[in-house]
Amino acid sequence: MSTTLIETKELLDEVSPTMCVAKWKQVTLHLHNGHTHSCHHPQVHPIPLESLSDRHDALHNTPQKINARLQMLNGERPSECQYCWNVEDLKGFSEGNLFSDRVIKSSDSWANQYIHSFSKDKIVDKVDPSYVEVSFSNHCNMKCSYCSPVYSSRWVEEIKTHGPYPTSANFGDLQYFEESGELPIHHSKYNPFVEAFWRWWPTLIDGLKVLRVTGGEPLLSKDSFEILNQLKVNPQPFLELGINTNGSIPFELFDKFVQNAKSLLEDKKIKSLTIYTSVDGWEETAEYSRFGLDFSLWQKNIEHILREIPSATVVVMSTTNVFSVTRYKRLLEYIYTLKSRYLNENRWIPIAIDIAILRHPHHLNLSVLSPEYHDAFDASLDYMQQNSVEMGSQAGFYDFEINKLKRLIEFIKSSPQGNENIDLADSRKDFIRFVDEHDRRRGTSFRRTFPELNSFYDLCSEMIAGE
Repeated sequence: MSTTLIETKELLDEVSPTMCVAKWKQVTLHLHNGHTHSCHHPQVHPIPLESLSDRHDALHNTPQKINARLQMLNGERPSECQYCWNVEDLKGFSEGNLFSDRVIKSSDSWANQYIHSFSKDKIVDKVDPSYVEVSFSNHCNMKCSYCSPVYSSRWVEEIKTHGPYPTSANFGDLQYFEESGELPIHHSKYNPFVEAFWRWWPTLIDGLKVLRVTGGEPLLSKDSFEILNQLKVNPQPFLELGINTNGSIPFELFDKFVQNAKSLLEDKKIKSLTIYTSVDGWEETAEYSRFGLDFSLWQKNIEHILREIPSATVVVMSTTNVFSVTRYKRLLEYIYTLKSRYLNENRWIPIAIDIAILRHPHHLNLSVLSPEYHDAFDASLDYMQQNSVEMGSQAGFYDFEINKLKRLIEFIKSSPQGNENIDLADSRKDFIRFVDEHDRRRGTSFRRTFPELNSFYDLCSEMIAGE
């Protein structure tokens, strides 16, 4: 891998020391509120609605991106890409031992063949992407504790009824999203950004390498199923298709998706299928964190796709947070069971876990926990290591899965201020304000669901009482 990255960096440097293919060939389209970005690090920015009347590719080729591309070709550093510049200013980058996401993304198969495509004539204003992530609406049947009205229609409904949560930043406040222009267009109403996407589709699809559909809950959107229909009539045998789903929708609807996707794979109308689903805990702890989740239904649906489509890949995206600390090992044991049960004849493991660290909101960040909980994931790490592919388990955990948990443990045991630059006292007070209001609004019980965290709850409550 390092050789490939070194070669990629050398090719990029031939164009410019700040060149990044993602700015040209990757796009995330938040059609539900008319925002976009290329690469997940820069903040989203609005798509000028007036530009769509005669150029639907303006969904991607916004003035902000065009300006950033010009800067890159001239060897300048766009400010929105500061995440990568911070990495590249470290000693390891100049020594070739450390690589920024600018290099890593540009080395991917959807990107590396295009490194020189946009330099000779400085083509910056009209580019079709090869990697598209698209959200058609925020329509969702869940309101996860760390989500927001931008990505969940149920969050919108709750905030309209009860107002924002009484944290220091008024968590979930609709006024903030209205002022920033990020409040979604209701899924039942006309959406000019979605219309522009479908006008763009006939010229867009033939150049796509990766297409990932997200939401909201995308399987509640008719546009997601229209994607499948379009691929039936216009096959893309080199396309990697990804679908994000919470996996907790009615079985009949989930099966409709499974059968459609199964036929696309069997008829070789797409190259591959990856299902990205999210769970952060086990049973009732997972249901508390991701409110609206039916954990047993999630299990039924995920196992259904593993049985029906053996060639598909399921990735469990686990956004670890305060609610993840008490029964996480049980989740890993279940995933290991699925790895073993659905190991196919080619010894290929069809399911993996991608362990991420929740960064925001701060009051649910693992950094707020008191030191007595800093070893909460140690037993989980031991379990993964004992059941790893490296230790001889044919259906075990890969190094990349284990390394993600190691990173989490390092994070949780380090200084919260060093990791997040947060005010620990304020975040702990906000934690109490949030969970108490969560329990009042949603009929949940933090103390009953997380008895192991009662001492932390009491610690935070005393801070509130002392104000």
